[in-house]
Formats: sequence, C-alpha cells, structure tokens
Amino acid sequence: MEPPHLMSGRRRVAATTAMRSGVPRRSSRREQGPESNFGPFLGRPEENFLGRSKGAQRHFDERGLRDKLGEFAALATQIVLLTLMFVLSSGRSGWAVLATGALVASLLAVAASPVGAAIDEQDNKAKTVACVGDALGDQMFTDVSDMHAFSDAINCVAYYGITNGTGDGSTYSPNDNVTRAEMAVFIARAAGAAGVDLGDATGQGFTDIGDIWAEAQDAINQLAGKDIIDGGGEFRPGDDITRVEMASFLIGLLAAAAPNVTIDSNGAILLGESGSGTEADDHFGDVRATQPVAADKETAALYELGVTNGASPAAGAEDGKAPLDTNYEPDGTVNRGEMAAFITRALAHTSVRPEGVSAQYDGSDVVISVRDENFAPVSNALVDAFTIDTGGVDLAFRADGSCTSEVTPLGGEFACEIDGMDGITGGDGDTREPLSAVASGGSTVWVWSGESDDKLGDTVPFRLDISEDEVTTMADKVRVTTEFAGEKAHLGSSVLYTAQLQSGSDDVSVGTDGEKPADLLVALSTHAYVPQIPDPSDTDPSDGIDLITNPAADSDGYLTVASVVTPVALTTNSDGKATFSVSGLPDTNPDVKGIKYKVNITLLPRDNAPAAVHYQDGATAITPATSEYRAIASVIFSTEASDRATADARISVKTAADHVVASDRGSGASNSATVTVTDQYGDPIAGARVTLSSGDTNSSISDREFAVGRDGSYTFRYTRDAATGGTELLTATYVDGDDTTTDGTATDNVEWATPGTGTSSADIREFDKDTNTIFVGADASVNVLSYDSNDRFNLDDDGTGGDGPSAATYAAFEKALANGRTLGWTIVGSGSRDVNSFTLTWTAS
Repeated sequence: MEPPHLMSGRRRVAATTAMRSGVPRRSSRREQGPESNFGPFLGRPEENFLGRSKGAQRHFDERGLRDKLGEFAALATQIVLLTLMFVLSSGRSGWAVLATGALVASLLAVAASPVGAAIDEQDNKAKTVACVGDALGDQMFTDVSDMHAFSDAINCVAYYGITNGTGDGSTYSPNDNVTRAEMAVFIARAAGAAGVDLGDATGQGFTDIGDIWAEAQDAINQLAGKDIIDGGGEFRPGDDITRVEMASFLIGLLAAAAPNVTIDSNGAILLGESGSGTEADDHFGDVRATQPVAADKETAALYELGVTNGASPAAGAEDGKAPLDTNYEPDGTVNRGEMAAFITRALAHTSVRPEGVSAQYDGSDVVISVRDENFAPVSNALVDAFTIDTGGVDLAFRADGSCTSEVTPLGGEFACEIDGMDGITGGDGDTREPLSAVASGGSTVWVWSGESDDKLGDTVPFRLDISEDEVTTMADKVRVTTEFAGEKAHLGSSVLYTAQLQSGSDDVSVGTDGEKPADLLVALSTHAYVPQIPDPSDTDPSDGIDLITNPAADSDGYLTVASVVTPVALTTNSDGKATFSVSGLPDTNPDVKGIKYKVNITLLPRDNAPAAVHYQDGATAITPATSEYRAIASVIFSTEASDRATADARISVKTAADHVVASDRGSGASNSATVTVTDQYGDPIAGARVTLSSGDTNSSISDREFAVGRDGSYTFRYTRDAATGGTELLTATYVDGDDTTTDGTATDNVEWATPGTGTSSADIREFDKDTNTIFVGADASVNVLSYDSNDRFNLDDDGTGGDGPSAATYAAFEKALANGRTLGWTIVGSGSRDVNSFTLTWTAS
C-alpha cells in the first residue's frame, strides 16, 4: 500500500501525540443546530472600494487610492505657481521674488514626497493566521462557492465551531446582517476556541434578553461577566450590530485571548508585548469626528492589528499622515461574511490553530504549532521538520515512504526522525525553526510530531509550500539613484531621485526590523550662483561697474549660505522605495543666461532605516558628516543655451555584457556596445558622429564612423572569434562636425571568460541566478562556472578556516552569493548528471 503522504487527492490527517491518545475529535458542526435561520445569498466582501469587483467583488486597493489622491497635488502646484506669477507681475524686487521662490521650492519639494511615501502601516498585524491547513477545508455550505470573497474565512469559522450554518446547517447566508445577540454567540464561541474560560452564565443586569434563545442569553451574560462587553441595562439583542459596536466586541475578545492586546486601568488599549505595549498611532477620521473616545481607540487598535482596513476612501486625507485615508463607516452594519473575516483576523493574534500539527512561514522562521482536539496548545511536543526545493519534491521520499538524502533537516540532526536536536513546543504550543533561504522557485517544508527516536513511517506530515515572494529580508543599505545624466539641469525642470532599500544587491521592501517601512529625511540646500559683486571701492561707475570676487561665495562662485533649506520627510512604500524631486528657485535675473543655482542633496537615515547609504552604483557607503547627514549629490540649474560643441558634450559607452563566455565556434561569441552623446543638460545630440574601436584583434569592430539617432545613441553589435580569454578595451570617440579631430572619448572593458576546470578558487566578479553562471578571477584571466541543483555546495561565512565550511542547500548557496567574496570549485564534468562541488566564502549580512 502506498504511504499516505505519497497519495494524491486525499485529505491530510495531521499526526501528533494528541491524536494518538485516542481522544475523539470535536463533534462536527453538523451535529449541532444553527445559530439562527437565514436565507442564502452570495455575499459581499467586507470593506470594499466603491462597489468594484474582484470576481464578484474586489477589495479596496490602497495604492490605487493613493494614485487618485495624488491627482489633487497638481492643483496645489498650480495655486502656488499662480501666487508666484502675481508676485512677478506686481513688480516686486528681485529679493522678494527670491524669497517667494524659496517658498515655492519648499512647497514643491515637500509635495514630491507622496510619490514615495506609504500610508500609515498596520504595525501590529499578525504574521501567522488561524486559518491554515485543515481549518481551510470545505465545510460544504451550498451558498458559499470557492470563488466567494470570504470562503476561506467562512470555512474557517465553521471548522472552529464558531458557526453552525443557517437553516438545516447546509447554508451559511453570508450576506445577511448579524444581530447583536448573534454577535455575542459568535464571540463567545471564538473565545472558547481560543481557550478563554468564560465561567458560568450568571445574570449581569440586562433587561431585554429574557425572550431570546438560551445560548445567546448565556453568551451575553458570560461576555459581560468577563468584561468582554459592558453589562447591565438594555442589550438590544435583535438590532443589527454596527461596525463600531462590533469593534468593541472584538477588542474585548482580544484583550481576553491575545497576548499582545491589553487594556490598562485608564482604558488605554496597548498593543505589543506585555509591559511594553503602546497605543495605536493611527485613527479613522470619521470615527474620531462622530464617536466616543472609546470607539476611536477601539477602531484604531483594530486597524493597527490588521483586523480592519477601513471601508471607503476618506476625502482630503493626506497620504502618510493621520487620520487614515480610509473611512471606517462606524454606523454601517456587518453581514455574516464580513463577520467571518473580522473574527478570523482577530483569532490570528490568539493561540487558535488547527488540531494536530500545522506550520506557517513568517518571513524568516517556520512557525510550527501543535494543538489538541479542542485546539488547545500542546506543550513539550517533539517536532521534526525537513525541507527540499519545491521543484524537487518528487525526490523527497522513497517508495516505502522514508526520506531520501535529498531532503535537509531543519533544526534536527536527522530528517524524518525525532532526535535530540529537534524542536520542542513551549507553553504556547509553538516552536520555530529558522529557514535561512527560500529556493529559487520555492521551498517545501514538512513537519510532524512524535516520540523520541520515532521515524516518519506511515505518519502523514504537514506540508508547507513557501514561495520566494514570502521571504522577508531586512534592509542593510539605502541606495539612492537617478537617471539624470547631465552636468547641469534646466532651471524650471525637476530632477527625480529614488531611494531604494536593499539587502546585498537585492531590492527589499522593509527596513532593518524585517517588518516595517523605513523613514528617511532629505535636506535640499539651495545656493545661488553669485561669483562676482560690484566693487564697493569703485568711485567712478561712469566708466563701467568694476566687479570683484564675491567674498560670500565659495571658490566655485556659489553663496556659502543657502538661500533656502528644504526638508523632505520620506517613508518607503510597499516596494521599499521612496522618491523625491529636486528643483531650483525662480530666476531673479532672466535677462542674463547662465548658471543660477546649485542644490546640495543630503540624506539622514531615520527610524528603521539602515545606516549605510550608497549613491548610484557605488560599492562603498557614503561617510556621514558631523551632522550624520550623508552628502548624496549636487544639481546645478542653469538657463544657458544647449550647446552641442564637444567641449560641453558628454560621451559614454556601455556594453550589453561586462562578462562574456569566449567562443570560437561559428562566428564566435557576440556582444554589443551603445555609444551615447548628450549636451550639458543630458539631452541627446542627434546626428553626432561617433566611432568605436577595440583593442582586441579577435573583435569584428571596425573604426567606421556612424551618426547617432534622435535619442543620441548608436548601438554597435559585434562578435569575437576566439576561445581564449582576455580583457577587451573599447574606445568610443565623438568626432567634431567641422573636422576629424578627436574631441571626446570614453572607454569600457569587456572580460572574455573561459570555463573553469579542475580544482581552484578565485574572487567572485559577477553571477546570474537565471542562467546559473558565476564569473570569477582577475582581469584578463576570468573563468566562468555553471552550477545546478545536482551539485554539492558548502558555505564558509567568515573565511577564517575555523571549523571549516559547512554543507548548504542550493537555495542557501544562491542567497549567499549576493555577499560572496571567493569561490572554490572542483569540476568533474559539464553534464547534467555530473556532481561538481562549490565552496563559497561569504560575509554574513
């Protein structure tokens, strides 16, 4: 018989010590009555955006809203410019215009920040969820299809016994509103699943619940007795619950069941670890304007916890600033589909996880949970975990169900066996195993629980598939870049810069904590160009004004004191990116053409931002000044005419590939080089004549002259017919239009590489994970190495020798390449079945 974890199309039954004890599973909801009768309906997603759809409906897209709000920025800019036009037309002095221009520049610079700023974050959102594994199994409600917006949440609340369905239990009625009595029942059941002892149901002074069904009466009294809801007076059990009332119920539940939510003696809702929690720093504008203080705190806390996202866009809200840019709609009702979504999001913060063993990935660790038949945490459970690249799952098990050598243990000494190094659950029923890297194409992890020395055998492990997109990598640097390539910028234009969070050479989405965005502060210091001033000792101006060097200017002619300093506060967005633009001040002397201003750009890393700041392709971090600001770049703004004269032109050459595998087959290996000619502003000089020459006699490049196109560029495609390696020097020349004299040159190098053989080691120059190639070696003697998942990999994270390199997975090897220094290799062959060995010395980040 085929082992159960190799069978396809069968529902998993998680294996744990609890399940082996012979205790029967909690009775099915089919054996219980529904909470009340409702008719079926397709349902609508909670908090949708203006009724647009995703399938039947679509969730509100926050980035789409930011784009729409950003359209209003143009109107604000027009107002500012109209103000400037008024100042100019009214004949104000040059200094008055300059002062007004400083105001305009400040406003425009600050207005640029929303391009890269993110809305306020849900700082305490749960990293794992309650709805995982068996909790997502189809509960067979006839009015809830797989495409329903809340199908997962609805199936999940049914699995945990929070709902029993409607009518005869075969329907759920997702679009029917929830009454206050029904909500009390749902919350009480959720509290029970979370292990909250609600105690006996004793009267709490409610005057209007005597005629409702017994479970609802008990639930209302129990919740009030536990201070989850307020007691006494009218409860209004038949009224539809409003969104703000539901918020109060959910916060009460979380305060009783979640370790990261507490309410102090002053009524403050503290979020975070006990003893260090803080109140929410966000709020919904419509709640604060219309509801009591307690409701404001409760809805704000739910947002921070990721339980709610808001219901509709808030007019006039500023991106990245309180209040939030969504309304909560506190007086709106809650339907049963929305209820399921709210409760399951709340339960993510509690201990509620499915019966048996389950696992989730939080971006860095595999979180393994063990629960008994009542979903209570099982402590001291031994857990084995092992992994393989998702693409190789078919190689993980033998026909008898035992593990092959292709799998790698996580934490333990042996895969598929409970040993002394395996994890053990704590009092919360969880244990964690770090996953150092996720393979290209994803990783698969299996987890199971047993007694010491048990082997996997017929036990069905829980399978967790992790995609590359789920990896959360913390930033170790900020890289500032711009596509602007000119020596000067046109006054009146803007130059756009991008600050991107990175880890190694990869872009990442979060700051140094691996969770949240990073804050940056950019300072733009604008200095006027005034190299000379009238000579105060000139007693006879009738023969012309004598000029002297301006003592208030530096050696380049810029005033040492800035005309204006504009701070630009940035918060990285969901891509780890923030952008800002740089502009000059208005021209105070438009009749004179020439240089007008220089804007110095400095950057200060702030909350959750890495200290290392790099500019463009620079490999070395910028050393901070005494003020801790990093000097990024300067932009010169000018009104001088564009000049295609070679003295003011810039020529550049860039090859398509810096490293190419040498070949003498056919016509040889190919490459290309693009030569570009621009004026002082970085604008293309169309028709400029250029040549490209090569210092390699094996190259097909000739000295023929070509004219660049309208984009200022010409691409030379060529081949090199030689199997030997070497450095090729390419020289691009901008030829003056009047004669053939050389007025400007630029160079670039190409390293032609040969395959690595035998056993050796060298410094890493470049690698490509898509083609599985690594270029190593010194100039003129570069080798290329190819690898695949069939090879053997080792990592040495300090290069000191020490205990020596340790074995690593294919995924861990590729991840470490970003910080790799040297690579050792033993090549036995180039076939797909040949097993080559690689040892990477790298710097752990």
